[in-house]
Amino acid sequence: MKRLLVTAMIVLVSCKPPTPAEQMDAILSWVGSAVMLGSGWLRHTTPDSYTTQTLSLSRDHLLQIGAELLKSPPATIDSAGLDSTLTRSRSHIARMAQLVEARNSPAFRQVLDSLQLDQKALKQIADKVEASQ
Repeated sequence: MKRLLVTAMIVLVSCKPPTPAEQMDAILSWVGSAVMLGSGWLRHTTPDSYTTQTLSLSRDHLLQIGAELLKSPPATIDSAGLDSTLTRSRSHIARMAQLVEARNSPAFRQVLDSLQLDQKALKQIADKVEASQ
């Protein structure tokens, strides 16, 4: 019984929530995945169904991670700016999924370009978070 309690305590202690820097890394990873996937779709190297499913997954994870991060954002970042950039990124990703279904490559390219700008803005925020820790 004592051994079980010790094991349970170790598990609880080791399951600490991610740091803001880790959350920003995850956000950058999901946005980066959407950008790479979008580039692949434009080159016709990823199937439509895989692309739309993965874009939806990226959007959902951005929503979840962003909501967690914004519950208690680091003091060094503009939380309204982060929220706005995340919302815009999720919107771009959702639009990309719609454009895949419509097979509208020219419009997709424009939205992908906008997502890449958001990616750069998120990288700047992530750098600030990293520097503050």
